[in-house]
Amino acid sequence: MADTSTEDADTTRRARSLGRRTRRRARAVVSLGVFAAAAVVVWLLPMRRQSVAHVTVQTRSAEPVTRRDTLRRGDGVVAVLMKAGLSRADAIGVLKASQLRATARRTIPVSIFADSAAAEIREVELQLADDRSLRIQRTGESSWTAVERRELWRTDTVTVRAAVLGSLVESLRDGGRGAISVRGRLEMAYAVAEAFEYKLDVGSDLERGDSVVAVMERHRTTFGAERVGPLLAGALLHEGRWLRAIRFSTRSGSGEYYDVEGRPMRTTFLAAPLEFRRMSSVFGMRMHPLLGIRRRHDGIDYTAQLGTPVRTVGDGAVIKAAYDGGYGRVIEIRHRDGMVTRYGHLRGFAKSLRAGQVVTQGQVIGFVGSTGLSTGPHLHFETLVNGVSREPTRTLRNASGVVLNGPALAAFAGARDALAARLGLAAPQPAAALQGGGRAPAGPTPPLDVTRPGTSVGATR
Repeated sequence: MADTSTEDADTTRRARSLGRRTRRRARAVVSLGVFAAAAVVVWLLPMRRQSVAHVTVQTRSAEPVTRRDTLRRGDGVVAVLMKAGLSRADAIGVLKASQLRATARRTIPVSIFADSAAAEIREVELQLADDRSLRIQRTGESSWTAVERRELWRTDTVTVRAAVLGSLVESLRDGGRGAISVRGRLEMAYAVAEAFEYKLDVGSDLERGDSVVAVMERHRTTFGAERVGPLLAGALLHEGRWLRAIRFSTRSGSGEYYDVEGRPMRTTFLAAPLEFRRMSSVFGMRMHPLLGIRRRHDGIDYTAQLGTPVRTVGDGAVIKAAYDGGYGRVIEIRHRDGMVTRYGHLRGFAKSLRAGQVVTQGQVIGFVGSTGLSTGPHLHFETLVNGVSREPTRTLRNASGVVLNGPALAAFAGARDALAARLGLAAPQPAAALQGGGRAPAGPTPPLDVTRPGTSVGATR
């Protein structure tokens, strides 16, 4: 009996051991299958993603292509077009359609257009002028047709404010950076200098600490071309005082610059250089009273008492004050517009008058006499333009700015106020701001105060 019990126990242990081994094998097989499946998934997933990305690239639409080049003077048109990507046959077709010469006679920007990098070129554009281009389009195999395109100029205004740190050109070049082209800033500086040339010499009078404001009309096209002018308004802060100029066109159509009260910026010359009794001789041919021959008289003779004060008709610089043959004692004055006035037969000069001295309009420069080739006390007065004598009365009238009055002055006031409103210029200063010597403060003073004619606020000096 004991042996039987022992055998049963052994059988039971072997059965249990076999069951455990079977379960371990089953778990191992399951785990191996899971790991194998995971490995397959990990291996296949990148391949599937790469395949999807590849399909996406193949289905993307091609983007248009634009290439740019330049035809320069002396370049062969066909050679430049071939360099830009056209075949020789196409380049010849474009040349024929454009009707240009085979060799470029000036610089012409060129633009080449295609639907994609692989597609054939469909259009060539030649920029012939700032507002004109020629579009040559493909119509067939090496067949092209040209269409001219005109661009409209868009007009606006640009305002540049700058501190004077050097010359006017340098100041506006730096102050207008980003607002207007380099060429535009250069032309703006020239326009400001021209507007104020009768008030001061911007080349030598402006100093560090002065300021400049310029409001200029600008014209542009979608091609990027730019033209500037005219100057609509300008202001200069000099020696603590604002000088202002506003452009206004009279009914005759001539554009002039005026201060805010409607006075011309161009110097208005005196009608005559002295108080006289009569004109004893006018400009033109005459019988010379001493020589007894017909001879051209280059000026006007004013009869006056001996010693009558003679005044300069406008601001300028003395270039001669000396005895000169038939003119006797003579004074010559060069004015800012280049005109020279001559005063002859003087008895004497004003005290300390000398060549190089700056004189102002109305200043006494000499006294009526009868020196030189003269029959009695009188003043010989001449005006010379580019070295040639011109009729004085007409020359002085043409050299002066148009004086506004009546309806013209009212029209100027309306145009001035409209300009101020359109450009957002500051309102007039209170009268109290100009007390204490009449000087405008140099800080945030409105540079282009607009005041009604007849008031003293903002008046230009």
